[in-house]
This record gives sequence, structure tokens and C-alpha cells, in this order.
Amino acid sequence: MGCLGSVPGAPEAPEIELDMEAVGDAITDAIKGIPDNIDKNLREFPDEVKNCQEEKWAVPDTTMELAKDYTQEQLQEAAIVAACGTAVKDAIKDAIWGQFEPKIDEQLDAVEELNNAMGKKVKDKAKDKFKESTIDPLVDKAVDEALEKAKSEMNK
Repeated sequence: MGCLGSVPGAPEAPEIELDMEAVGDAITDAIKGIPDNIDKNLREFPDEVKNCQEEKWAVPDTTMELAKDYTQEQLQEAAIVAACGTAVKDAIKDAIWGQFEPKIDEQLDAVEELNNAMGKKVKDKAKDKFKESTIDPLVDKAVDEALEKAKSEMNK
């Protein structure tokens, strides 16, 4: 699949513009739930390990395992890593995208030459590229920072 923008006569998507401060605020609000998720994990993981039939319990959304004789430090680390895992990142990305996609659609729909079948492909590609190059990395960075902050607070 080639780049439609390089074909003479093919429509091109305009640069997508969003209020990045609003995006940042939405991400900040979304990650505020991470400490609650950590606390929930700290409460629930001990029962999960105890009720596990195996020697080790696989911590959800991580590559970690907790043995029946885990230490408090291992429990804390597992709770933190699970609260900042891929599923959490993906849920935040989806929530942020859901909040801002209508504004992006509005911008792209305003471009007359994109209101046909080929234009729809150009719009979809522009939206995917924007999400992958802007929204996703910002969420990843924010969640990773929350992870590091929680780990550093654990070590105090």
C-alpha cells in the first residue's frame, strides 16, 4: 500500500490540530486512577496467590509471578506493575482517543476533497498516524512516569 498523498490528484489530509494542553490534562486525569488500582491490587493479590493451585501465581498484564512465599516488596512491585500494564495503557489511550476523535473528525470532515471514498481512506490514515505518533506516546510516557513514581515511593 503506497502513500496516497504522493499520487498526483490524490487528496491530502490537513495537519491535525488539537489543544495539546487539553490532551495533557485529559491524560493527567486518566492516570489519577492508577494509585487506586495499586491499592486494589495490594488488597486482592494476596487472596489470588493463596487460592492459586500452582506454586506461583501469574500477575495479570505482566510477565511477573508471585510465589506463595512472596515478600511484601514483591507484592508491592507486582501491584504497581500490574496497575501500569498494557491493559491500563490501552484503556487510557482508548478513553483519550474517544474524547478527542470527534474534534479530529470535525476538522477532517471540513476538507471538501476528503468527502469521498478515497478521501475516507486518507482521513483514516491521518487519524491512525496522529494517534500512533501523538496520543499513544503521550499516554505511554505518562503511565511510565506514574509507574516510576509509585516504585520510588515504595522504596522510601
